[in-house]
Amino acid sequence: MKKSFFLLTLLFAVLLFSCNSPETKPTAEPSKIVLHIELDSAGEIKSEEVKQQLVALAKKISEHADRLTLNAYSEQTGSKEKNEEVASAIAYAAKHWMITHCDRAYYNVGIHIKGYDDPINAANPADIVNRRIEFEELK
Repeated sequence: MKKSFFLLTLLFAVLLFSCNSPETKPTAEPSKIVLHIELDSAGEIKSEEVKQQLVALAKKISEHADRLTLNAYSEQTGSKEKNEEVASAIAYAAKHWMITHCDRAYYNVGIHIKGYDDPINAANPADIVNRRIEFEELK
């Protein structure tokens, strides 16, 4: 009788404990920074605001030794090769600007050319809003 009472009490305690266990929270996705970039005829970044955002990222990398991936996208400009060429131009212009303000960016920022993958405005493939870079932190 004592054995069955003990087992019943143990079973009740296990059930009670499992009901009160904390819920598992979903893990947060890595933070992502999106910048829309236009280049001038010399291949330089037009927007002073974008330049300042890149400088701020470069300083953050320098201070915290963060590692980032720069994913470069383009609007649909024609062939896959042309889309990748446009994305590559903005990626290297952004990384070059960062390197001029923080040499650590040379090693801590990787580039991944996406071309026309994953457009923001799929209804209008040629929309300039699709031309962007997305920085993702590497953990």
